Amino acid sequence: MSKQLDARSRKPYHWPRLVIYVVILILLYHFFTSFSASRMSLQSKNEKLPWYKQYHPRLPQYNPYATTNLTSQEREALTSQMVERASQLVSLEFPQMENKIIGSTLSQDEVVKFRSLVDCWTSTGKWVRMDGVVKVMSHYQDSLYGKCDRKYRGEGQREALRYVWQSTCAPIKDNMDNSVNEDRWCQVLRGRHLLVVGDLVQYQLHEIFLDAFRDGPTVCFGELNCREHTLCAEPHRESHLKYLRNDLLSINRKMNLNHGRPKVDTIEMPFATPSLGRSYPVFILNRSPVRETDEAFIKGLIATMKEIRKNNANTLVIYRSSSIGHPFCDDASGPIESLTDDEYKLLPYGWSEIKRRNAIAKAIIEGAGGVYVDLGALTDLRPDGHVGGQDCLRYCIPGPLDSWIHVLYQVFLALDGQMSL
Repeated sequence: MSKQLDARSRKPYHWPRLVIYVVILILLYHFFTSFSASRMSLQSKNEKLPWYKQYHPRLPQYNPYATTNLTSQEREALTSQMVERASQLVSLEFPQMENKIIGSTLSQDEVVKFRSLVDCWTSTGKWVRMDGVVKVMSHYQDSLYGKCDRKYRGEGQREALRYVWQSTCAPIKDNMDNSVNEDRWCQVLRGRHLLVVGDLVQYQLHEIFLDAFRDGPTVCFGELNCREHTLCAEPHRESHLKYLRNDLLSINRKMNLNHGRPKVDTIEMPFATPSLGRSYPVFILNRSPVRETDEAFIKGLIATMKEIRKNNANTLVIYRSSSIGHPFCDDASGPIESLTDDEYKLLPYGWSEIKRRNAIAKAIIEGAGGVYVDLGALTDLRPDGHVGGQDCLRYCIPGPLDSWIHVLYQVFLALDGQMSL
């Protein structure tokens, strides 16, 4: 009898424990299924970036002005709206600049044909893999960009060097390598000096200019300010190249020392000064895609062009479009097709907005009598060939950037009337 009472007295205590076990199991099930679902959802989004070979976490935007929450149609409408806004503002500041390029000898009709040809060179081409060894420029400058060659242990050329940019328009249509004729380029420069201004990617443009014209290393003061270098010498008229880092192309006349602690995230070395305007008839510019509104970008770039024209009304301004970086670029093995807008929206660090900013810059630069060259369109298709590791924005040299110098070579020839338009 006592055993039966004991059994009855213990029986109710099993139910709460069982309920607790069931609740814990349900919670664990929901936790693991939701975690797995979110992981798979994130993975499926990131797999849309075509060079990925494995799962990677989504990187942050770090840009409060990103428009990744908009649909593709809304982003396209915003681009049209801001380009129209930029065109209106630049026409107010430069009312007589339609179909003109300051610093060139081209007529208005020739300017229309020239701009169409340059757009064709950069927007209608593709990367073609060559069967044989591709002639590349020797790299003598910053050793950082020679990293890929030092790491390469295969036979022949590393794969990133085997691709050549070919356009549907001559002469780049038949391009088999990225070689340039230094003597001919010096002839069309006619003793003019070049000032290259922009961010760290623009510093790489300075590097490949030196590789194209010189057969030995030069001395620079880091990536902020590079001393003047000789590009052309006898028997040609002497031409020089200088680099200054100014991420925003701001028109400040002196560095902001910030009470002895200058900022290093955004560098603004003075360049839009009367003395530099007189000394350098050719400016090659790029404005870094920093965190700002489209309106601030428009007004800032127009202010830059106004200051340049005030300092020297005859300065030839060539603007290089910005290019995207390629997250986890070590996965890449070759060129890709153009990204869709949904894929652009997956890019971090504000790169999702670069296409719109480039379209705005084109309207401003051409409206102010300059030359816009969409070199970013070429390297946007090259997730391979980067320095790699944590640096998936800059490229090894030689590499995809060789195509930049080849296109710019054709631009200078065309501006000087050395090819049929």
